[in-house]
Amino acid sequence: MKDFGENYFRYIPVRPRDVHWGLYVTGAGCSRIAPHVKYPAARHPELYDFTWEHGRTLPEFQIVYITAGQGEFESGPTGQRLITPGTVFLLFPGVWHRYRPACKTGWDEYWVSFAGRNMESLQLEGFFVPERAVLKAGPAHALLSPFHTLLERLRDEVPGFPHLIAADTMELLAAILAATASDSIELVAKGPRDITTFEDRIVAEAMRLIWEQSHEPLTVEKVARQLPLTRRSLERRFRTVVGHTIHEEIVHCRVERATRLLTNTNLSIQEVAMAAGFASTDTIRRTFQRVQGVSPRDYRRKHASHRIVDEKDE
Repeated sequence: MKDFGENYFRYIPVRPRDVHWGLYVTGAGCSRIAPHVKYPAARHPELYDFTWEHGRTLPEFQIVYITAGQGEFESGPTGQRLITPGTVFLLFPGVWHRYRPACKTGWDEYWVSFAGRNMESLQLEGFFVPERAVLKAGPAHALLSPFHTLLERLRDEVPGFPHLIAADTMELLAAILAATASDSIELVAKGPRDITTFEDRIVAEAMRLIWEQSHEPLTVEKVARQLPLTRRSLERRFRTVVGHTIHEEIVHCRVERATRLLTNTNLSIQEVAMAAGFASTDTIRRTFQRVQGVSPRDYRRKHASHRIVDEKDE
C-alpha cells in the first residue's frame, strides 16, 4: 500500500478554524487485512472501534474504499451487501452500520473520516444518501491518487495540512460521483431538497430530461421523442410511478428554478421567466398565482435573500 505499511492510521484534533472551513477531516488510514485475521486488526479510539456483533454509529461521515479482497457491509437503509474490489461505501452520521472482510480473502481498505456543513449540504441536496451508501467505483486511479496525497499530507504534516486534506476529501467525493455515475442513473434530483429513487429507468431518464431541459421550450411530446416509448405509454408509465403527469413535473421544475432566481438574484421578472423556461411574464404570473398563491413579485418580497428588490420590477 504505497509506503504507508500494512496498517497506517491517524486521528487528528479539530480546531474551530477547521470547522469554519466547511469540511474538516478527523482521521484517515489504510490497512491490508490478511485472511483469517481479526477485524478491525488494530485498536482504534472508542468512538471508532466496533465489532461485527454490535456494529457502530458514528457522529460524522466516512468514506471506505476497498481495493482488494471481499467482504460484507450492512446498514439499516441498505440491508446486507456483498463488498468486492473497487467498492466504495459511505458511512453517515447517526446511521448504524457494520462491515468486515471475508475470512478467506481479507481485504485492502482506504478510509477517511470527516464532517462539516459542506458535506451536510451535499447530503441535503441528494448527492449522497444513506439508501445508496454502497457504490461500485472500480479500480479507479482517480480515487487512489487523492487518498495517497491525503495520507502523505497527514503523515508529513505539511503546512496547512488540515485544509489541504479537506480539499483532498472533496476531490474524493467528486471522483466517487464521476466513477459511479452509471451506477446511480436511477437517482434523480426532483428539486434542491428532494431526492427520489426510481427503479423504472425510463421514468428516471424522463425525469432527468425534464430537469435538464425545462428551461427550454419543452413539451411532453419533446420528452417522449427522446425515449423508446410512445407519448401515451410514457405518460401512463410516468404517472403510475411518479404520481402526477409529465406536464406537471415540467411546471414544478420551472417553478423551483424560478423561486431560486427570485430569492437569490436581482433579475427582473421577465428575465426570471425566460431563464426558468416560462413563455412570458404573463405565464409565470399565472403559474405562480396558481401554485404559490402569490405573484412572482410578492414571492420575492417575502422570500428574497438579503432583501433583494429589483427596481426594474417596481
